Amino acid sequence: MAAQQAPTQGAIGRIFAGVSPAEFQPLLEVRNVKRLQQEAEVRYAVAVTDGDFVVKALALPGSALIAQIEAGQIFVHALVRAAEFRVEEISGQAFLLLFRAEVLGTVPEELRVPSERLQKHVNARTGAAAESGLLTQADPGLPPVQPRFGAGAFTTPEKRGPPMGFPEQTPQPQARAPAAGANPYGGPYGGPPAACQPPGGAGAGRTGAISDFFGRQPVVPRAGAGASGGFLPIKEISPYTNGRWRLKARVITKSDIRRFSNARGEGQLFKIDIADQTGEISATFFGKAVDAFYPTLRQGQVYCFSRGQVRAANPRFDRGEHVLSFEEQAVIEAMEDDRELPGVTYDFRPLCSVPETPVNTLIDVQAMICMVQEPFSFTAKTSNREMVKREVGLWDPSGPEGSCCVTLTVWGEKALAEDFVQGAPIFLKAARVQEWNNQKDLSSPAVYEVNPDDPRAFALKARFEEQQRTRPLPMTMSRGAQGAAGARKSVQSCRDEDLHLGPPPLPGQGFDPSGPRTIHRHFVLGTVTNVPSDRLPCYPSCPGLVDSSRATQPGQAPEKRACQKKVTQEGPGLWRCANGHVCQQPVYRYLCKMQVMDHTDQMEINVYDNVARQFFGVEAGEYARLFEDPEQEFQLAQLNRRVLWKRVLLKLRASKEVWQEAERVRYNVDEASGVAAAKEARTMLAEVRSALAAEQAA
Repeated sequence: MAAQQAPTQGAIGRIFAGVSPAEFQPLLEVRNVKRLQQEAEVRYAVAVTDGDFVVKALALPGSALIAQIEAGQIFVHALVRAAEFRVEEISGQAFLLLFRAEVLGTVPEELRVPSERLQKHVNARTGAAAESGLLTQADPGLPPVQPRFGAGAFTTPEKRGPPMGFPEQTPQPQARAPAAGANPYGGPYGGPPAACQPPGGAGAGRTGAISDFFGRQPVVPRAGAGASGGFLPIKEISPYTNGRWRLKARVITKSDIRRFSNARGEGQLFKIDIADQTGEISATFFGKAVDAFYPTLRQGQVYCFSRGQVRAANPRFDRGEHVLSFEEQAVIEAMEDDRELPGVTYDFRPLCSVPETPVNTLIDVQAMICMVQEPFSFTAKTSNREMVKREVGLWDPSGPEGSCCVTLTVWGEKALAEDFVQGAPIFLKAARVQEWNNQKDLSSPAVYEVNPDDPRAFALKARFEEQQRTRPLPMTMSRGAQGAAGARKSVQSCRDEDLHLGPPPLPGQGFDPSGPRTIHRHFVLGTVTNVPSDRLPCYPSCPGLVDSSRATQPGQAPEKRACQKKVTQEGPGLWRCANGHVCQQPVYRYLCKMQVMDHTDQMEINVYDNVARQFFGVEAGEYARLFEDPEQEFQLAQLNRRVLWKRVLLKLRASKEVWQEAERVRYNVDEASGVAAAKEARTMLAEVRSALAAEQAA
């Protein structure tokens, strides 16, 4: 009768000593097979033993072993011949990568070594026992190892039995007695007993007992990694360290809270960037973690971060190779300031590179503020929420002509800040490249510094002042070599520019990038001089629901919106629109024309519902009720006086249309806001100084 085959004793030690599969193909017993759920690609952790030691091997995507596992050929207690394998070092750790195994059968029950007698192989290259992989070759003066693998040694971390303990490699040959009540087999997660822990966490002597490739135990930095107190350097974090790691880092940026909705309901998130001596990484907080940590995390302070997830970065939205995410179970502790941890660092790119940069890319910029608009308040069409934004003109000495301008859009509370001053240098961290109407600009910087105390800012300001003396920038700032979509203009300059508007495209006609633009956008500061009072500035609209043209996810029902077409009354409580919808009561919406003028010319503008409500201060239905009631003439006049002779900052959309067989330019108001007198006075003073400087230079 043929002898029964058993695992090759000493095989794991020889594998980690560097033997190749060409000269050594040992027999190993499979003790557990587990899919790694947190990985984006299919990976498996396979626990194998040689009868003395047990180690977890990784089955990589695309390998033959993956196919064998999913076909059911690799099973617990299977005897396999390791045909293709490799030991790879990652962050100072040596890991076994198993690519293909030849299944020989099942290990007989009488040849199976009980789990409690197996020792976990120490796979740290820098550990004392790493080269041989045999704990029995450790310092003979150390206390003996007491293995403690329970029945659940290879289940999930929550269900795993007590982990084995490793001896503390201290100079003293005698073993220390554990404290009362302490685990005699080791501290938490397989570390030394609590009584043996050195101050500040694991020391250099623990380098041979660090976590495995699959993050099942806390990661302790390798010797010389530059971290102390058991903290993992940021540059060494990866999706394979999804275990109990700890980071000590400084918060360098902190975003506002962003709320969203999807098929699973409402949600919220915010982002931070953190840095240590080795690098930076972004972290996102979701759900209840936003409520727990947003009030406590402060930019510039140092924290200890743990119990988060690591995933690969999305290059469209993130910088770097990896990002972090934190849920409500995360642990974040404030720490004393550490001067070795850097603050905000920049990787500046010139403004002339913005048009060639992909949309949603995050870039750092150093520039001069050459134009500041007033904040705009408006209602978002998608979320129906009140939003605030401000547009700021930026300049730097880049590009073929040595001068380039780009618009920066600032949102929310940052838009209301008073530190945007024309003529001041500004540093932007992680500004996002966005595109609107075929023009690219910047939006939503994670952090910015106005008038930074930095030699680069001083040099940039000197270049800007020289530019203003020799070739002063006009107040109607141009964006690169294109139109001035974000600059304030006079009425006359708008009319002159709109002479070059192209005709609107025909139905089904594609966009011609080489042709004239069909839409211009302008910022105009003017005074409302006329509001027609002989006709109702609103109309009865249809409240019926129709499918929205907005794109939806595959398989998702189309969104609905109000029809909004004009309805006519056909009888008491009977109104009908051109689409055939019938309703009992229409919804009034504003649609009115106004005259606006400045010191150069006047123009007629079309004002729609959202903006007109800001002008008149009442809903269109209330205005219609007052208009139809002769006894309310005084109240109606009061509403009109709210608008007449009011100075406003308008964002206009200009396009050509054909009316009665003649072409004309139509101006629609997208946004409107009042004028802050003090801010406007400073802007006018800057214009005067710029004009005087230009005159003196001439």
